[in-house]
Amino acid sequence: MIINLRKVKILAVIAAIILIPLIGINLINWSLRPKTEISAQSVLKPAPATVTVNNSLPASDSQEPDFFSEYRLQRERVRGTELGMLKELVNNPASEKRVRDAASLKLMDLSARAEKEMQAEAIIKSQGWRDCIVITSPPHLTVMIENKPETTANLAGIRKTASIVTGYAEKNITVLNP
Repeated sequence: MIINLRKVKILAVIAAIILIPLIGINLINWSLRPKTEISAQSVLKPAPATVTVNNSLPASDSQEPDFFSEYRLQRERVRGTELGMLKELVNNPASEKRVRDAASLKLMDLSARAEKEMQAEAIIKSQGWRDCIVITSPPHLTVMIENKPETTANLAGIRKTASIVTGYAEKNITVLNP
């Protein structure tokens, strides 16, 4: 039995392209799990006389990590890793032309998705929502918002805005409040 190294390399590249995003998603899922540790702050409570309230600080300056910021950081780390791998494939002259072309297309798609997500997040936040995250995973789009909407009209407005900015059909857009 003769093993063709070229085919093995192609299979390894395809497996890496599929496995790296899955590993990244699992890492994000693992890092976003609620922590069950008891912190020293929750055990030690100061005496009422030492408690001071500072109303000038925004609510987002709390000591606990912000879900939205943490998710964005994690998303950028995963994308950075994926972009690095794709750039290596594109710039590797030993790779087959077909593999380099597929990596180039994936690189362009990843960049376009990142730009659409960023634009949609900015526009939704400009409509008065405290924070949001937009996740594109064709053919669906998910919008996570920080505030709870008072009516379904607000949800429809978010869907419509996300649809206009990203090009996704409103029926394929889900709005969540984590």
